[in-house]
Amino acid sequence: MTDVGATMLAEEARGWAGESVAALREHWDRESVFAFDRVPSTNDLARELAEAGAPSGTIVLCEEQTAGRGRAGRSWESPAGAGLYLSMVFRPRAATVPPLLTVVAGVDLARELNRRFPGLGSAVKWPNDLMARERKLGGILAETARDGDKDVFLVVGVGINVDAGRLPSDVDGAVALADCVGPARLVDVADAVVAGLERRLPRVPTSLDAASLDELDRLDWLKNRWVEHRLSDREPAIGLAAGIAPDGALLLRPRGGALRRVVAGSIALGGS
Repeated sequence: MTDVGATMLAEEARGWAGESVAALREHWDRESVFAFDRVPSTNDLARELAEAGAPSGTIVLCEEQTAGRGRAGRSWESPAGAGLYLSMVFRPRAATVPPLLTVVAGVDLARELNRRFPGLGSAVKWPNDLMARERKLGGILAETARDGDKDVFLVVGVGINVDAGRLPSDVDGAVALADCVGPARLVDVADAVVAGLERRLPRVPTSLDAASLDELDRLDWLKNRWVEHRLSDREPAIGLAAGIAPDGALLLRPRGGALRRVVAGSIALGGS
């Protein structure tokens, strides 16, 4: 156990989702699995563990987040029992290239969720959302940092809505796994997320090959939809989402204009 793990020992839970931590460590074949009842953010804890030397593949889970966040600092509602809140540490050999990172993670998560939960039909909304039934099923938060003066590490947090009955009533545009395929065990959802993240993140590609682009094309929720791209306080640009480039950039075709590459900013449906 890392030094950080030792300092957190009093706060750690003995189990998660009805499984003991020991059973989870055996299930995922690693010692570096940490579970908590109520924490501000699993990504923050995973970062602390990584800074103390936690190995690639470290998993942090919690029942409830009090300060869960998504992209650009947006809050992520994380009530107890409503969803899966999981973060993993990776130490990829190659430098990561945003937004390719969340695109790769999104494709692999959607692929694995669809395989394990037939009928779900999840898709990827650029740059970091998972969609199902035209609503938001989950989100991905990828953050990089340096381990002291050593190698760069990657922390990837995933939130999946699982139990619709426990989601706050004021969360607009959300859908839960149970809405789509019926009740699901949190451990089964976690299995899908761990498998999806471990498909390519330990060796993040620097660009998408033809097979990956074909797979992404089938899972691209935004493709052929009119969207608004907003960057800071500038006037939003309206265009047709035309797919994803090999480096993870969104391809946007404005009305009457040339194809653009979008690598930052927010995207919302709008215009026609």
